[in-house]
Amino acid sequence: MLPPVNVLPGERRGYVEGPEGQVHYRELGQGAPIVLVHQAPWGSIQYRRAIPVLAEAGYRVIVPDLPGHGMSDPPRTAASIDGYAETVAAVIAALDLPPVAVAGHHGGGLVAARLAAEHPARVRALVTDNMPYYSAEQRAERAAHLADVQEIKPDGSHFTDRWAVVRRIADPAWSDETVHVGLVAYFANGPWKEDGHRAAPAYDLEADLDRIACPTLVIASRTDRLFPMGQQLVRRRPGWAYAELPGGAGMVFERAPEWAAPILHFLDGASE
Repeated sequence: MLPPVNVLPGERRGYVEGPEGQVHYRELGQGAPIVLVHQAPWGSIQYRRAIPVLAEAGYRVIVPDLPGHGMSDPPRTAASIDGYAETVAAVIAALDLPPVAVAGHHGGGLVAARLAAEHPARVRALVTDNMPYYSAEQRAERAAHLADVQEIKPDGSHFTDRWAVVRRIADPAWSDETVHVGLVAYFANGPWKEDGHRAAPAYDLEADLDRIACPTLVIASRTDRLFPMGQQLVRRRPGWAYAELPGGAGMVFERAPEWAAPILHFLDGASE
């Protein structure tokens, strides 16, 4: 039986001051630090199954809630990948961490990449997990078709409506429990829940790719809709490591040990 949605056994939780206000984070384990960056519209709870796996492997795992997500303050300014990256940098500084490994899933990968490009002294290794690598045309199309469903219905049907949307567009391997946790996170985040989705296509990853100097692992999951972009990234940066996972976006939720395996192997090599 899994613990309640917002609790992980043995974790430590706290707040630091960031550029957008208070930033909530959770951490578990001892050892070299690894920072995990969630996708929108989730929060740090996205990694509830992966955190213990990495901690048991000997890492101190730190997972912040980005502004407007989880238990962090809503953003004071328009949400952006740069702003999110500065928030993560503020957490690293406030906790007085040595150079960290940082891993991000989907849009969280963009945040991790921006952090590595903008703060190279703070990042010793980067992992991008099915990170979008949009062309300018794809970014414009993505921005034009974002659905911003804010209405809370008096009969509660906004939950079942959103459940149907998630089941239509998300990884079909998600368990009912994962969908449930995702919906709780979605509606708990209030009017900022779609800001991360808007921030991602507004960010030009191409402008930062050549600035990333640390060892980097690109993870691509075969049934994820972003799978082809992983190979595009390593063609663009041929020195980067590459690993394929057999599932889709649900690997981090449903198959955490398999998801973590290439990351742990990569970090072992990066520390040599």
